[in-house]
Amino acid sequence: MTRTAGWRRTTEVDEVQADEVQAPEPVLDLRSVSVRYLTSSGLNTAVTDVSIKVDPGEFVSIVGRSGCGKSTLLHVAAGLIRPAAGKVSYLGQEWTGLHPDVGYVTQKDTLLPWCTVLDNIALPLKLHGVRRAERRGVAGDMAVSLGLGEYLKHFPSQLSGGMRQRAQLGRTLVTRPKLLLMDEPFGALDAYLRMRMQELLVSILREHPVSTVFVTHDLGEAITLSDRVVALSGAPGRLALDRVIETFAQRDDLMAIRGTPEFSTYQSQLWETISSEGGQK
Repeated sequence: MTRTAGWRRTTEVDEVQADEVQAPEPVLDLRSVSVRYLTSSGLNTAVTDVSIKVDPGEFVSIVGRSGCGKSTLLHVAAGLIRPAAGKVSYLGQEWTGLHPDVGYVTQKDTLLPWCTVLDNIALPLKLHGVRRAERRGVAGDMAVSLGLGEYLKHFPSQLSGGMRQRAQLGRTLVTRPKLLLMDEPFGALDAYLRMRMQELLVSILREHPVSTVFVTHDLGEAITLSDRVVALSGAPGRLALDRVIETFAQRDDLMAIRGTPEFSTYQSQLWETISSEGGQK
């Protein structure tokens, strides 16, 4: 809180008024979610009793070792999997299936190879019945903001891996989703291109704010991008840590962030959490 010249002692009236101000509904609320799969060897539990809230405009990363249920939780949030126990809510409304205001970006792009960059980005608008001229205008503006303005007529096979991911991100954001889910979107890129895509993502979300849940194995990526980092541990996955990242609100220089003492502290804490067998609360 910023203290102004009018700072004064809190009174009982202030406290009553503060109580009357309701916090905004979380865009996503996973409450005591457990997921189980039926396999040939019996019932397998992927995640158990996990609760995560994502507020409007918040960027939350989920980290943890392979097999702890990170992607499973993303599938639950997308409505692709129904939990065996618990509840999934969007803006205060319980939801049990696919939600029209959720965008999903995977590690492997799903661009249509026979469509140009412009038509790939415009595809969701076409499916929503937006007229051709309007959807191409909106998609073109999105492509320009992603640095793809010179590649509108190119096909996916003519693009680099980073360009393809940018086009896929543009196709997801063009409908202005209320919730953006990203599952290791930069995992296949080299270190340089990965950093450039992280910087691009920060700038795009600054221009087009949207609540985001980001799954990654890279602790540094999670720390530099996120407002909060959620760590899962164990198999089945359990919530081990839910940590606010307080220091890097502006995120203008992601490389500089990695050289700060605060970054090292966060990284050590996350590493200790996911390395332990049971994690910590």
